[in-house]
Amino acid sequence: MKETRAGMRIAGASIAWIVLYGALCGVTALVPIFPYVGGGGYVPLQNVFSAMAPLLLGPLGGFVAAVLGGLIGMFIAPAAFPLQLVDVILTGALPALFVALVIHNDRWWKYSVPLAVLVGIFGTLFPFYVPGPAAGFSYPPQPTQFLLAGYYWIIPLIVLATPLGRRLFPTWARSSDRRLRYLGIFFSYYVGMLLWFLPWSLPYWYVFKYEVALGIATYIGYTW
Repeated sequence: MKETRAGMRIAGASIAWIVLYGALCGVTALVPIFPYVGGGGYVPLQNVFSAMAPLLLGPLGGFVAAVLGGLIGMFIAPAAFPLQLVDVILTGALPALFVALVIHNDRWWKYSVPLAVLVGIFGTLFPFYVPGPAAGFSYPPQPTQFLLAGYYWIIPLIVLATPLGRRLFPTWARSSDRRLRYLGIFFSYYVGMLLWFLPWSLPYWYVFKYEVALGIATYIGYTW
C-alpha cells in the first residue's frame, strides 16, 4: 500500500492534486485579465494560477500542473495561445518555473542569478538589435528601451543576487508568522513574474514583427 501511494506522487505532490490543479489552470485560460497591446489576443488568468502552482504543489509538481494547464488552455482558449505549443511553455510553464526559482533562491541562486543575467541580455538585444535590421526591425530609442526593459530584469537580478532574495524572502515565505509568510510569498511571486515577462513577450514581437513604437508601448502597458 505504501509503494502504491508513493507511486501516485511526483516529488511529494499527489498526482490527483496535480491533475486537478492543472485542469483549473487550463479552464482559467478562458478568462482574460489584460488585452495584448496592439490587439490579437489576451493575457489569461492562467498566468496567475500557473505562477501559484509551485507554491501549492512544490517546484516539480507545480511545474507539471502548469504544463498540463497550458496543454488544456491551448485547445480551449486559442486567443490566449496564438503560438500553440510554444505558448504551452511561454504562458503555461514559465510562470511556474520563475516563481519556483525565486522562492527557492536560498538554494538555487547559482541557477537563478545567471538566468536573470541571460534574461537581461535577451531582453535588451532581441529583437530590435538581434536579428535587428536583418529581420526588418528598427533600432529603438535609447536609453528609453534599456530602462523599460531593465524594469523587468534589473529589479529581479538585484533581489536574487543580494540577501533579499538569497535569504530574506525565502525565509519569510516559510515563516510561521502569517504576515511575514504573506510578504515573502508576495515578493517572491512579484519578482518571478517580472522575470517572466521578457521571455514570454519578446517571441511575439519577433513573430508578429512589432514596430519600435508598439514595443515601447508594450513595455509600458504591462508594468502593472
